[in-house]
This record gives sequence, structure tokens and C-alpha cells, in this order.
Amino acid sequence: MKIAIAKNGDTVSEHFGHVEEFLVVHVENQKEVERKIYATPKEEHVPGAMPQWIATLGADVVITGGIGGRASAMLRAQGIDVLCVKPLSIELTIEAFLNQNLEVLSDQCSHDHSSL
Repeated sequence: MKIAIAKNGDTVSEHFGHVEEFLVVHVENQKEVERKIYATPKEEHVPGAMPQWIATLGADVVITGGIGGRASAMLRAQGIDVLCVKPLSIELTIEAFLNQNLEVLSDQCSHDHSSL
């Protein structure tokens, strides 16, 4: 399983669409076996581009602080689970995920996307 975590420094980013990096953690048998940081493509913000790019990384799960409904639906249509969490540290988030006690809040952002 591969988990793509939207990151902002050492914490989970609060907004999927504005992330500059993702940490992809490869997990086997509830243990971390590898991690890599990927810079997001430096293209214009085009609807659908980020979910398609995440799929090319082989992600099974995306963890973020928030995500718009369209991006969430696109990820789910590709078989990728979306988990929105509090903006905790990356390390605490990974630990909670591996221990199966990650508090999932929702699967969408709470702010307006009409001006984006």
C-alpha cells in the first residue's frame, strides 16, 4: 500500500490543491518500508491534474487536511481513498495511520472554491 500525504513542511497540509510536495510512504504489513518526497508538477492549477498525477505515483490512499469535492471524487473514481485529518505532524500522522487510530475528519475542504 502507498500513502500519499499532502505536506506543508513537517505537517499535513490543510489544502490538497495548493500543495508543493507529497510524501509517499510505502507500507507493508502495517510497517513503513520506504518513503519518498515528490514535488508536485509545476503547471497551472488545472482541475483534475493533481488527482491524475497522484494516481501515477501508485497511491492507494491520500491524506490531507482538506480537499475539494471534485478532486476527492476524481481520486475515489481511480480507487484511491481520501482521508482528511487535522494538520498534525507528518510523523504523528504516519504513526496513527499504522496503528489504525488516525482520526479522520471529513473528505472535503470547509472553504469556498468558487474563486479558485
